[in-house]
Amino acid sequence: MTVLLIIYWILGYMAINKVWYSKKVYLVHDSLGFYMKKFGFAFLFGWVFIPIALIQMLFSKK
Repeated sequence: MTVLLIIYWILGYMAINKVWYSKKVYLVHDSLGFYMKKFGFAFLFGWVFIPIALIQMLFSKK
């Protein structure tokens, strides 16, 4: 169960980067807070962002 949770968290983090953070430039002054927010969003909303990232990968032109 722990391994599945870690895999889900990693996939969620990658999906957050693909969907949310790839379109903008972020200048941060608190990098720990920035990455903790990304990890939190990946854990809480990975179930939303993982399918969206997969759809974006399927329909991307690259």
